[in-house]
Amino acid sequence: MKRRLILCTHSSLYSSLVLDALLQAPGVEVVGVVNSTRILSRGGSAVADIRRLLQRSGLRYALHLLLATSGFELLAPRRRLHVRARALGVPVLDTQDINAAEGIDFVRYLAPDLCLSAYFNQVVHEPILSLPPLGCINIHPSFLPHNRGVDPLFHARLRGETTGGVTVHRLDARLDTGPVLAQQHCTLDHTESLMAAYARLFSLGATLAIESITSMDDRHSGFAQQGEGNYDGWPAARDAARVSGLLGLGQSLGLIRR
Repeated sequence: MKRRLILCTHSSLYSSLVLDALLQAPGVEVVGVVNSTRILSRGGSAVADIRRLLQRSGLRYALHLLLATSGFELLAPRRRLHVRARALGVPVLDTQDINAAEGIDFVRYLAPDLCLSAYFNQVVHEPILSLPPLGCINIHPSFLPHNRGVDPLFHARLRGETTGGVTVHRLDARLDTGPVLAQQHCTLDHTESLMAAYARLFSLGATLAIESITSMDDRHSGFAQQGEGNYDGWPAARDAARVSGLLGLGQSLGLIRR
């Protein structure tokens, strides 16, 4: 029997890769998509959020995010999340807050077996965490508990780390702290663009997530994260200037247009 799943994400190259993997998995049925329309804050205007991002992280970092999201939608319109979902007859909820009444009603109405988040910039709370019988899980592009938080690959590259990974874990009340379902180490190649590195990890994470989903039998499986770990917030502009491959236009455009 296929596991009915709602994908929670933000329309981007990475959401497209995860959706591709889910659609090819024989044991999974995507019954809905929650697309985050938030940039930084719940209820904040796009203009105000972009201004805050530019002030904190700088133009170079903002362009890095823009290329993977709006740039991807513009340059690869047929791979856009909404276009793919519409062609498949899969309902999409665009929302700044999945925990609002419309999000709760959307999940309750579709009655999925579980929710999977990937590149989703919102924290999921009750009652949504408990609505699906198999709970809610997430793909995080680091080997948790190391590099929790915003843009883990950016911070790994900033620190000169050459080993990273991807984790599939359960969502809980805090950020990136839930029990681990699957993990895999990988080498971090600082010569590839940051977008290419993220694409590689989200593709790997989607494979791990599908394996976990098809073997899952209850909402309590998984094991506690080992160690205290660390958490990073939005990068500072001075740090963005130090990170190589932040844009990497040649590689990034190749990924978008493939």
